[in-house]
Amino acid sequence: MTPPYQQTSPERCVTSMKKSGKLAVALLFVALGAVLLLFGSRAGKDSDTGTPDPPVTSTRTAEEYRAELESRMEAICADVAGVGEVDVVVTLEGGFSYVYATDRKTNVGGESLTYVTVGSGDRESLVYLSEKAPAILGIGVVCTGGMDPTVRREVTSLLSAAFGVGSNKIYVTGHK
Repeated sequence: MTPPYQQTSPERCVTSMKKSGKLAVALLFVALGAVLLLFGSRAGKDSDTGTPDPPVTSTRTAEEYRAELESRMEAICADVAGVGEVDVVVTLEGGFSYVYATDRKTNVGGESLTYVTVGSGDRESLVYLSEKAPAILGIGVVCTGGMDPTVRREVTSLLSAAFGVGSNKIYVTGHK
């Protein structure tokens, strides 16, 4: 062992810590810091990379939304001249989706996307931004005047404009 006056500064520090028993404590803190660095960034994050659960405030289901759309469409179609009695069927794509605040970070390994949360511990929750209704895949209309080309065109144009659905996704026909 080198005499203390010939030791470099770090060597003297380690020797001094060995004598006072503080070396074990210092190594414990270094190990604890390394564990926190490795695992601390994952704390509080879901291991599931899927979509978070919908917020509790959402009460409408896709089926209720579809029924509401059909009712609204029937009401506006009934006001078109020549339509008469009308029934509407709507097909939706999936269910509601929910939009949450995210934080996008770019680093050397690529880009990471994490959900923004508020609160801490058991009270931590995602920051909810909005709800997206399912897209309308198709509309079927059966009405008394559905065999008349003018009525068909009017109903198709009305539904296309009012609900943002392409006319190729709307079919109008008459009652038997």
